Amino acid sequence: MNPIEEWLTQPDGLAARLRALRTRAGLSGKELAERARWQPSKVSRIENGKQMPTAVDLAAWASACNAEAEADDLIRLLGEAQTARHDWKRRMRRGQVAVQTSYNELVRNARLVRHFETVYMPGLLQTAEYARRVLSEMVDLHDLAVADVDEAVAARMQRQAYLYDTTKQFEFLLAEPVLRWLLCPPDVMRGQLDRLQTVVGLPNIRFGIVPMGVPLTTAPQHAVQLYDDLAIVETFLGEITYRGDDADAHARVVDRLWEQAAVGEDARRLILRAASDITHAT
Repeated sequence: MNPIEEWLTQPDGLAARLRALRTRAGLSGKELAERARWQPSKVSRIENGKQMPTAVDLAAWASACNAEAEADDLIRLLGEAQTARHDWKRRMRRGQVAVQTSYNELVRNARLVRHFETVYMPGLLQTAEYARRVLSEMVDLHDLAVADVDEAVAARMQRQAYLYDTTKQFEFLLAEPVLRWLLCPPDVMRGQLDRLQTVVGLPNIRFGIVPMGVPLTTAPQHAVQLYDDLAIVETFLGEITYRGDDADAHARVVDRLWEQAAVGEDARRLILRAASDITHAT
């Protein structure tokens, strides 16, 4: 279950409210769809959290149920859904595999996947050893009752198969410190830097590095992941998901950061320099 679906289908969430409204009006899903002039499957997708409704959809739903007075409240809930917050402890209460699986689903369903990273290597580009170090930290950081690190690493590695789906486009933009943070042993980091080189120049992957020591027109304040029209920002405590205008604003910032990016052979040189510096320091 992805973060938006989880939020929509929680008790008293937007999907539950809509289902209750339809039931109270004595309508089947097919009948509501007919009144709203929709395909019947749209009602099911919205009620099961598979499709984010628009404000227009909510007004039509309320009208079909003869409950126009409730439209404003439904639209308020939509605004909350478009900027939903999920704490890691709750998301990982049954372990990390479910979280990794939800991100796999986001990549599977997206046509355009964009990462801007300031600390971690993008999960889609991580080696298994690097991923194990990152996911192991989560167990202690969030006091998890379920330590399923090996299974979570395997789930994250499965996601990388989508890199070879040429119907998808990927963009990975890294701040240069990502190449240099030693979040794992030096030999693991060298292997991780070698992994980055394999994606430079692939036809469906845009890869760049925002180098240190160059003037920036936009400050790289935090990382963000973009899956088509969905933006996700991760923090120490959880993740925040954005849709609509807020997601578009994140995409525009990432576009501006690309203006200062080193790409192609320039990016490769930065990777090689970071790997060399690690070798000389150990």
